[in-house]
Parts: sequence; structure tokens; C-alpha cells
Amino acid sequence: MITESVKADDGGTEGKWVALAIAVILVVAFFTLPYHQAGKVVDKIESYQVSINDIPSSQLAMLAELRLAHEEIRNVFQDNLDALDITQASEHDMSSSQWPLVDELESLWLPPFIKDKSWQHKGRHQWEMVADGVYLGVPQELGPNQENTAIVLISTEIEPIIWFKSPPVDIAYETPSSFTSSTLAKLGWSQVFFPDSKQRHSH
Repeated sequence: MITESVKADDGGTEGKWVALAIAVILVVAFFTLPYHQAGKVVDKIESYQVSINDIPSSQLAMLAELRLAHEEIRNVFQDNLDALDITQASEHDMSSSQWPLVDELESLWLPPFIKDKSWQHKGRHQWEMVADGVYLGVPQELGPNQENTAIVLISTEIEPIIWFKSPPVDIAYETPSSFTSSTLAKLGWSQVFFPDSKQRHSH
């Protein structure tokens, strides 16, 4: 009588192949990952821009208020356009007269335009609409506090465009003659760069 022993299939062979396949995948991923990272598009920051991540924490509250104010300003502007009889509207009616003035923004209790304790702490900015959808805030109390900076909010685009400048304490602040990117940059203004949004430039 011939006896033949049969080895039980305990899955060991298949397990080795699975482990080998996983090891190969990990090795390939290890060597190819740096190439994928190198190809990742990195946001380019212009010389006159400052990333929001590099802004002092003392100024972040003001920037948050400006971003919220931007949304409300555009909502008011759109409401004014919707209420306007397009057939009777002139080109002027479609532009500056539809942007809310600072008095209206203040009446809406919209920071940073309202004159409350926060407004006093941040430098008592005097706000003015200096062009269509462009708001300039000039601090009335200059000092070493980093929050006492001049601010420009441009709401003509979908995303807010914010510029700031901290003038020397002993030098009177001068209002820019133009609010294009090239002019503000030449005058020493800095634009806040938001990595999560596409910045637009007015040349």
C-alpha cells in the first residue's frame, strides 16, 4: 500500500504574494511621490504682497471684518442694481451711485465702519468711498500700535482686495492719487494675499 502525504493549503503562499505586491507598491510610491510634489502648483506672491499667514495677529480681526464687509457691500450694490430701472438708467447710475456710501454702511452697523470701542482701539479710522467700490480708511490716531494702519478695501471684484500701509508716526499721511496696484505698490502699500482665493490686480 502506497501512502502519499498531501500538504495542507494554509494560504501561506498566497499571503507571501500579497505581501510582496504591497511592498512593491510602497517602493514605487516612495520614489514617485517627490516628483508629484515637485509638480504641484505653488501660489506666486508678488513683491508687494503679504500672505495672510504672515500678518500680525493683532491685524487679523480687522481683516476678518473687511472680508465680511466686502460681502455686504456687494450685496447692497446688487440690491441697488436690481431696484434700478435698467431702461432709464444712465451709465453713471449704473456705477458710483449704486455703491453704498460709508454713512449707509455705518447705519447698517457694519464693522469696521461703525464707531464703537473696537473702532477706537484700531485707530479710529476715518472711512471714505474714494472711487466706485473703493473704500479708504485713514487712522486718526497714529502710534506704534500695528493696528493703526491705513486700509484700502476694493470691492469691485468678487473677492475682496485689501491693501494696507503703516506710515511713520512723525509723517503726515498722504492719500494716494490712484488706487491701482502699480500706484499703491510704488507708494509703499502692501496687498494682503489670501492663498485660498485667486487674487486679481487692477493695473
